[in-house]
Amino acid sequence: MQTLLMGIFSGAIVSGVIVYFLLVFFTKKQEWQDQENLNKLLQSGQEEVRTLISEAKAQAAEERKRIEEEKTEIREKTRKAEEIEAKIVQKEERIEQKLEEIDKKQTSLREKEDELEKTRSSMEETKKELQWKLSEIAQLSVEEAKEMLLKRTEEIYEKDILAVIEKKKIELRVREKELSREILIKSIQQYSGDVTAEMTQTLIHLENDDIKGKLIGKEGRNIIAFERATGVSLIIDDSPDTVFISSFDLFRRYIAKKSLEQLIEDKRIQPARIEEIVEQNQQDADKVIYDLGEKALNEMGITGIPDEIIPLIGKLRFRTSYGQNILIHSKEVAYIAEAIAKQIGADSQLALKWGLLHDIGKALDHDIEGTHPEIGGKIARKYGLSENLINIIEGHHDAVPQICIETKIIQIADAISAVRPGARRMNAEEYIKRIQEMENVAMSFSGVSKAYALSAGREVRVFVDAATVSDYEAEQLAQQIAGSIEANLSYPGEVKVNLIREKRVIEYAR
Repeated sequence: MQTLLMGIFSGAIVSGVIVYFLLVFFTKKQEWQDQENLNKLLQSGQEEVRTLISEAKAQAAEERKRIEEEKTEIREKTRKAEEIEAKIVQKEERIEQKLEEIDKKQTSLREKEDELEKTRSSMEETKKELQWKLSEIAQLSVEEAKEMLLKRTEEIYEKDILAVIEKKKIELRVREKELSREILIKSIQQYSGDVTAEMTQTLIHLENDDIKGKLIGKEGRNIIAFERATGVSLIIDDSPDTVFISSFDLFRRYIAKKSLEQLIEDKRIQPARIEEIVEQNQQDADKVIYDLGEKALNEMGITGIPDEIIPLIGKLRFRTSYGQNILIHSKEVAYIAEAIAKQIGADSQLALKWGLLHDIGKALDHDIEGTHPEIGGKIARKYGLSENLINIIEGHHDAVPQICIETKIIQIADAISAVRPGARRMNAEEYIKRIQEMENVAMSFSGVSKAYALSAGREVRVFVDAATVSDYEAEQLAQQIAGSIEANLSYPGEVKVNLIREKRVIEYAR
């Protein structure tokens, strides 16, 4: 019994232990399941939170974008409102100005009304006065009545008289043009000089072709010596009994021609003799030049010219401008100026005398820096010539203001002589090329916006950007352009670089 009880008790204990362990196991299993469910729930919650956060961020971004768009829209509306407000202010200002103008006009109209009222009163008084005077006309003499009538007529028809005078002025201006044309035509017709252009070659006739061999010499020694001594080219070709002297320098061609004629006449053609004759002719050049100047003065009957100027006149014989001989041109200007002066009642002798000397500066423009009017003015002052002559020399190209009518006459005569058909020549392609080169040189500098060659290439007018070029830089730029033109281009006389720096401001009233 006791053993049974012990067995039962032991079984109960074992069963209790087993039940305990089963309860613990199921409890832990439930906890594990609960923990796993909790973890799943947490994960699900985290994902939902992340999703909510992303959606919140997206909504926040959209909200910020919407706010920025609203801000931009507000700013645009504010700007437009400010513009509208500015326009309204401007319109108000214009309205105020117009109101002020209207007030002024009303004031002016009132003043005019007052004046008209005064005029009416004055007319009434005048009417009464006339009526009173008419009652006295019977007592006036014929002359007194006539004078009174004319005076009254003048007062009444003053405007009509002024209109007639203005009409006559217009008719007179038209007549002036016709009269000017007649004066120029008559003056040109009175001078019938030949129009000749200087060539670059001089023709020498020979007795026979045997002289050509002597001119060439053994192994060409004679022709080499002649060209070296004279500075010209001696052209000996197949032309029968003819040789040519070629050079752009008229004075060299003249010395060469004289020397060659003496050599042919002497028949002793050898290097030493060539050098001797050329040197002799060069030493006689001063006398030749003086004789040419004196001959020109004698032909034209001009006196009172200083002896120092006579060689300069002769030197013009060996100067050309676009193929036109300057001495012949000066004589032509003098004759035309004299004829014009006679037509209009000016000093014809002064026009003749100073017309010959108007281009005297060209005799030295290769030796002295400056334009020929400037050089001529210096020569005239040096030898104490009159102020009128100095003005004619310096002013016939409008370099200085003209102080006498003869200056204008000689300017007209100079233009007539220069533009006569055949008087001057120049290759059109070379001229256009030279003009374009001048403009291109100026345009190659930084800051230059425009460049134009004017006065037949004697002036280059350059426009620069005021925003990028200062006054000091403009002075330097003008010097640089002038230096570049001088270094890279060929041109007669000198070129004036006229650089213009200006600031233009443009606004519009709307």
